[in-house]
Amino acid sequence: MAPLAPPAPSKLADLPGARASCALLTVFTILLAWPSPPPALAAVVRPGYFALLFWFFWRTGKQSPELHGQAMGLVRGGFFVLWLGFTLAAVIHFAALEPLHPAFVYLREVCERGAMFLLGTTLIAYGLMLWIPRVLASHRLLDEHLRRQTGQLQQAETARSQLEQRLVDADRRGLLGELAATIAHDLRNPLAIVKGSAESLCRKQRSQAEIAQHTDVIRRNIDKADRTIASLIDLGRPRASAPCQKAAEDALTEVRDLVQVEARRRQLTIELRIDGTPSVYADPTLLAQALLNLVLNAVQATPPGGHIELRARTFRFGSQRRTAVAIDDRGSGLPAAARAELFTPFHTTKPNGTGLGLSSCRRIASELDGRLDLRPRHRGGARALLLLPAEAGSTAPTPTSGGTPCAVLAC
Repeated sequence: MAPLAPPAPSKLADLPGARASCALLTVFTILLAWPSPPPALAAVVRPGYFALLFWFFWRTGKQSPELHGQAMGLVRGGFFVLWLGFTLAAVIHFAALEPLHPAFVYLREVCERGAMFLLGTTLIAYGLMLWIPRVLASHRLLDEHLRRQTGQLQQAETARSQLEQRLVDADRRGLLGELAATIAHDLRNPLAIVKGSAESLCRKQRSQAEIAQHTDVIRRNIDKADRTIASLIDLGRPRASAPCQKAAEDALTEVRDLVQVEARRRQLTIELRIDGTPSVYADPTLLAQALLNLVLNAVQATPPGGHIELRARTFRFGSQRRTAVAIDDRGSGLPAAARAELFTPFHTTKPNGTGLGLSSCRRIASELDGRLDLRPRHRGGARALLLLPAEAGSTAPTPTSGGTPCAVLAC
């Protein structure tokens, strides 16, 4: 913990009237120190000198209640006595009373150098002596408060460090839990396809071609699950991203083939609509993972006998080219209340869902320098729109860079 800063030094402006008093006191001191000053000058300046000091301590004590007490009273009384004595001496001098009687000579001596002067000086000395214990007690009290505050600050710093460590540990546990749930979600999709394909093989007699098709789907999904497990094992090492140019039609056809058995089981049709020859510049593994999640979501959302469309086209956004991939389902759509939670981890509307599919897809889209959006279609159902770079060096638009994804492929 950083050491406490020393207290700020006292400033002359902190005391009321201090600057003016010091200026006048300097002038009076110069006049009194003048070599062989005229008697009239000394008689006038001395009362003004002690009057100024009396006024300053009286005003300071009045405006600062903490200075009230016997010590301040004695100091003020001492300066008042000195002012009174030198004022009487000045009256005797200017009234020319000394030649009239020797008593006035004695009285002036008493006021300037005798008992009157000693009384004022003694009162001031008594006041300063009484002030010393108060100053020492104040310093001891300040030291005690400083030690107490230092101890409290150290305790607060320790508690803050412990709280930060607990927050870091909780964040790590949360990340670990989210990672485990994400891996479980990514494994569930291919295993569900494997299960569906196996059940489809067992339901009735199949031809050699159908058996080959089903076993190929099973093999490919097992390979995908194996890659997911391998990525978990290699989590401690940086994942080598290998983006390359890939035809959007090939990527969508590959995913369609993987879910075709599940779609038939649900009596769904999947149609590809490719505009031109669009391509994407992305890591093939990440792209396939995101597309598989999105297409499976569409399959699960579409009622039996429904229709799913996979669409792709390339367009120009400013000076760059991007490819939009849309997955349209014919499900119940997206209620307005659910849109705010769409990409929130662990939020799901499915009875057995993990709530990590869409958040994982959005994270993958970000890693691919793209963008994922999900919104209801005008003709029913929902549309997942994935915007990706069409070529190396092209970056998909962010939400603040202008352009509306749904304007690319009319909803």
